[in-house]
Amino acid sequence: MHKYRLGLEELDAAIGGVAGGSGILIEGPPAGGKQAILYALVSRGLEDGDGVVLMPTMETGRNSLTAYGNARNLRIIDCLSRPMGIEGADTMNIKYVNGPQDLTGMGVWAARLLDEFRAKPARLCIDSLSTLLMYSSLPVVFRFIHLMNGRLHAAGGLSIGVVDEGMHDEKTMAALRQLYRATLEVRETDSACLVRAVGLSPRPTPWFPFEEVIE
Repeated sequence: MHKYRLGLEELDAAIGGVAGGSGILIEGPPAGGKQAILYALVSRGLEDGDGVVLMPTMETGRNSLTAYGNARNLRIIDCLSRPMGIEGADTMNIKYVNGPQDLTGMGVWAARLLDEFRAKPARLCIDSLSTLLMYSSLPVVFRFIHLMNGRLHAAGGLSIGVVDEGMHDEKTMAALRQLYRATLEVRETDSACLVRAVGLSPRPTPWFPFEEVIE
């Protein structure tokens, strides 16, 4: 089975890659480190030739595409442009939906775009689940993620979700963690961003420092 690299050097060395069919939840404070770690996971996938489907909920598709260098294997489901009144026609890289509440549209496009990559490893990245929960109830979001993760699991892909620590009650967090095999926990101090993996090895990894590299 294909092994996915995370683009986090110490974690990749510690766990030896992530098996296809897995799901990873990136969990940490609202700002900073989580986005840098997601950037690393997406960038590593693109460098490795994986297909990547990205659902950013707080950034336009055009800005996201630019951030990753207009990569050929990157597909973006734009949830922000239409609510902001920014018009745009679908392109090969960017598909538009009506907003973070449009889970049906997001699901349809995700299925189509993942199907484009059926002959290669693929990653689905949702940034963030916290935004989806602002517009839809937990049961609705749970069903949506469960469906997406089931598709990725069957195809040997990698599903990645991002959630803001401290924004949700423990019942919600427990439900989200149930949807993913493992968690990348992010902790920020005055001098460093730290990350560790829980669920990708028999025991949690040590905390590793991570340098933010978003450009």
